[in-house]
Amino acid sequence: YWDDLLALAGSNTSSLYVRFSDLEGCYPEFARELLERPEQMLGSARAALLQIDLPQDAQLDRVQVRIIELPGHFRIGQLNSAHIDKLIAIEGRVVKADKARSRRVSSAVFLCLRCGNVFLQDLTRTDHPDPDVRCPNQECGRRGPFRPLINNSGYVTAQKIRLQESLEDIKEGVPPRELDALLEDDLVGRAFPGDRVIVNGILKFYPRKSQASKSTDFDLFFKSISVENMGVGV
Repeated sequence: YWDDLLALAGSNTSSLYVRFSDLEGCYPEFARELLERPEQMLGSARAALLQIDLPQDAQLDRVQVRIIELPGHFRIGQLNSAHIDKLIAIEGRVVKADKARSRRVSSAVFLCLRCGNVFLQDLTRTDHPDPDVRCPNQECGRRGPFRPLINNSGYVTAQKIRLQESLEDIKEGVPPRELDALLEDDLVGRAFPGDRVIVNGILKFYPRKSQASKSTDFDLFFKSISVENMGVGV
């Protein structure tokens, strides 16, 4: 992917698309860990990009690594707690696409002072790394201490789409399940209502507090990494 990196460094495009099969063939251990710990491994991959020695004036600070062609696809109705925080592919039909908006994001590249590993950490909600974050280096895996090397803050375009199970994939009389997915940066505008898509990303959850009950329920949403548009269809 060296030629692709050079092309990205000199353009306004920010996505490096990598086939999972290429990763699995060249770096099988990384590929396995990517499925299990996608946020940490993608952070490590992006941090590694920032360390590449490129020709003068070439920059990779905006480049996002986007994995495509994951093995196997899930229907929304097949998702459960075992899939949370895992890298998976969901197939469905877009039934709603919200207007694109800007939201503030912040991230930083940190150096683990114990092992020297460099990794990327999302800081959108805080100025410091999550205290539960461990060094992505498998031989280390400790909770710091970390030292910030590069800070990136700004705004990114974001869009929420709603996915629905295809009618052909469910039993007659069973209502189709739905799931909201978040698209960011150059993924915005890649999917429209009526499109059948495969969205690769990370299943997340957030609490839904009820005023009528002290218990807290949870809603699922999908943090998209890439979108493979299959065209218009049911």
